[in-house]
Amino acid sequence: MKKKEGFPGQLSYIIPDKIREISKQNPLTEDLYLTDIGYYPKASHHFRNREAGTQQYILIYNVDGYGKIKVGSIEHTIPPDHYFIIQPNLPHIYYAEKNTPWSIYWIHFSGQKAKYLAKELNNPIPVERSKTSRINDRLSLFNEIFQNLDRGYSTESLEYVNLCLNRLLATFSHISQFRLINEQHSNDPVELSINYMLENIELRLKLVEIASQVNLSPSYFSRLFVSRTGFAPIEYFIQLKIQRSCQLLNNRELTILDVAKQIGIEDQFYFSRLFKKVMNMPPQVYRNSRVILDRNKM
Repeated sequence: MKKKEGFPGQLSYIIPDKIREISKQNPLTEDLYLTDIGYYPKASHHFRNREAGTQQYILIYNVDGYGKIKVGSIEHTIPPDHYFIIQPNLPHIYYAEKNTPWSIYWIHFSGQKAKYLAKELNNPIPVERSKTSRINDRLSLFNEIFQNLDRGYSTESLEYVNLCLNRLLATFSHISQFRLINEQHSNDPVELSINYMLENIELRLKLVEIASQVNLSPSYFSRLFVSRTGFAPIEYFIQLKIQRSCQLLNNRELTILDVAKQIGIEDQFYFSRLFKKVMNMPPQVYRNSRVILDRNKM
């Protein structure tokens, strides 16, 4: 079985041709604009074959699992935490591996500036997870674009989305500069540990694991962390998970269980208890309150 789309929890936005023309004619966005964008989690049986390529650049960012990309006659394996940019008009095939399907964020983009932001072409480029990598910040930019596209294609929304696209692509093309803000705090064990939590938000970390990342004993690290933040490390990690789940709950296509799994919690009822403890309301009530708030803004 081969599928172009239709994966549980997926997001995809295909900008209509008439709307694309608006971006191409707008002086703020004509030099760089997106035509399609999405997220396919655990994309089992994902397969695309374009014999003539596309007119746009395609960026595929794999955050989990494995896939293959074949451009011309050369095939590449795409491991987790790698991205790949396919240049326009090249025949290509890409697909998820059978037993460990990838989870990918993807963008089709164009404009005069596109070729300058697509520096690394037709090769997998690593985006290593480290204490300074800011992967969670990059994913937040994807989600910010998704949330704005959810609200339609007004001129202001299109301008904002495409201005965000500049920054998002820069997190790949200028990765050292993107990480610089965290590198400035690279000697601070509390800041480093929070970065580590954010980069591994989907895991079930233990105190000893977090402390080992900053080369401190668990007891000393815990006292230092509480003195700086007012919270125990694991309690703080849970708050970060719930903060991330609040962003995910804005996506109506994700079930409560889907959201829980993306922050490393397999039990929906346990997730609901944690969420209520932090947010003073169950996740479904929070989601419904956001729907009402969005309607009142329209």
